[in-house]
Amino acid sequence: MKNRTYSWAFRVLGALAALTLTVGCGAAAPTSSGSVSNGSQPAGTATATPASVSGTSFPMTVTDFTGHTQTFEQQPQRIAVVSGTPLNIFYDAGGTAIAGPNLTENIRLTEDRADEMRALPQLGLPRTIDSEALVGLNPDLVITQAGAQTALDSQMQQMGIPTFTTSVKNLDDLTAAYQVFGALAGTSDRASQRIEKITAETQAIVDQWPSDDDLSVVILFATAQGLTVKLDNSIAGQMTSMLGITNIASAMTPDNPGSETTTLDIEAIVQAQPDYVLVTSMFNSNDEAKASLEQQFASNPAWQAVDAVRNGKIVYLPQQYFLYNAGPHYADAARYLAASLRPDVYGSPAESA
Repeated sequence: MKNRTYSWAFRVLGALAALTLTVGCGAAAPTSSGSVSNGSQPAGTATATPASVSGTSFPMTVTDFTGHTQTFEQQPQRIAVVSGTPLNIFYDAGGTAIAGPNLTENIRLTEDRADEMRALPQLGLPRTIDSEALVGLNPDLVITQAGAQTALDSQMQQMGIPTFTTSVKNLDDLTAAYQVFGALAGTSDRASQRIEKITAETQAIVDQWPSDDDLSVVILFATAQGLTVKLDNSIAGQMTSMLGITNIASAMTPDNPGSETTTLDIEAIVQAQPDYVLVTSMFNSNDEAKASLEQQFASNPAWQAVDAVRNGKIVYLPQQYFLYNAGPHYADAARYLAASLRPDVYGSPAESA
């Protein structure tokens, strides 16, 4: 059943924001925000996440990123987190899991708890989680990833195992994830401190962006199946919007309702002539993605009509920051993007802080 018995909201006020949880039935909820802004456009680029938690003590009502609501009478003790992005955030928020997914190089683990995450029983890649092994661990909560693990999520719920589905793209989503995970793990103070620090660091990067800059980009998404173009509701699209950069695909029609991609139209890109081409990818490695794109740019003469391609203004965004949300390293991802476009302001881009 989908409902919201209690709710909380948060607001980040400047670089030293204080995060507030609404506890109990009668408390007034502050305005929901959580984004940072360069002042040239409204803060935030997506509808508010439905993810919320009723407070910091049990019984606790939790709503996940799909709007699914459930009440926990007591704190979950055996939590399995079966996708890398929520696992990374959960541990950074202070949580501890009984199992995780196979961890690949496209995720940068939070440094002080990386060894703990690597030591967890690994249940397979996110799309091929061993559900029998998962159930055998007797979890009292399974934290999943929207889209890639929809079927697994349904399977667990049918077996009576509570789930919490995540879909973290922007800073609003990330703030909600930290708050819910901190509440579930009993580490709300740590979670609030971590997201406050991430928000402040991100705001500092946005504040440094030149106010008179009017750069435009197209964001390509490269997979083994081909190329598409990312819209504003994608991870990279959210971040470019946060900096005040124009995504030339903003007004394009998504492939499907709610999709974050649209069909590649080289003619439209030629007409818009973006200043830079940003490339996000889902390959085995960043190097493989770059090799594939370079081959396509060289073999298709149409790409040579795009000034940014012809002039080498192509930025290959690291998978650890832009395939999924960078989580604890969100500010590092923002700095990487900003430095790739304005090294005169931010210095050379670096994957590790």
